[in-house]
Amino acid sequence: MFLFLPLAMAADPAPAMVTMVRGGVTVVEGAKRTPAPAPPFLLSGAQSLDLAAGAHVVLLRQGGAFAVDGPKVVDPAAFKVTANASDRVGALLEKRTTLVSAGAARGAGPSIVRPVPNSQLLTLTEVRWRCAECGEQPVLLVDLRADSAGWSAAGTGTVPYTGAPLGPSTYAVTVGGTERTFHVAPRAEADALLAGLALDTMASPQDRAAATAGALFLAGYQTDALTTLEAAGLTEMLHQYEVLAGVAP
Repeated sequence: MFLFLPLAMAADPAPAMVTMVRGGVTVVEGAKRTPAPAPPFLLSGAQSLDLAAGAHVVLLRQGGAFAVDGPKVVDPAAFKVTANASDRVGALLEKRTTLVSAGAARGAGPSIVRPVPNSQLLTLTEVRWRCAECGEQPVLLVDLRADSAGWSAAGTGTVPYTGAPLGPSTYAVTVGGTERTFHVAPRAEADALLAGLALDTMASPQDRAAATAGALFLAGYQTDALTTLEAAGLTEMLHQYEVLAGVAP
């Protein structure tokens, strides 16, 4: 038997963001029913989720992150809590109509995918690129605000970043003949965002990782979101995140 969560009475419920889908999950909007797309995706206030037996979802909503098991029909508005100034997740969701980014410019030569070009990040762990039959490539990273030599390396497809931790600034990374920029942001805002998720209520490390990656992506820390998924072994979710970030076709 399905358990129905009560509908909220708000005229225009805030959206939710689904960050993990396991098993049979259907998006319901009025009489329309469609299979849930690959996460992450936004769920409008007029939509609900129908979870089959054994299904599992993780979603972000006003007030934090939630994990739900089927069989159940889930109206995200039922998770609404009293709004407050520290509800950064809810504030971000109110402003978002799409998760799609503009994407990196493409051309001949290596296509840089980590760090995500023209984005902000918290921690750089590697430089990664796609290039068919390019062979080993030189890699250079420089702080555009500092008058000093940058970090350099060479590799085929990827190199770990082994330089000093990067402070807040704008940087350029060059692989072969391809140069892209990115910005390292202070941690305070992202730490406050993640603190508001109440992740300690989730027993599963992968659920926590899915919620963390979704929140980071929502806030514009795309590189860190991708790193979080890979560290948690959620590699099956990477492609859709990369598509939305503009670094995969």
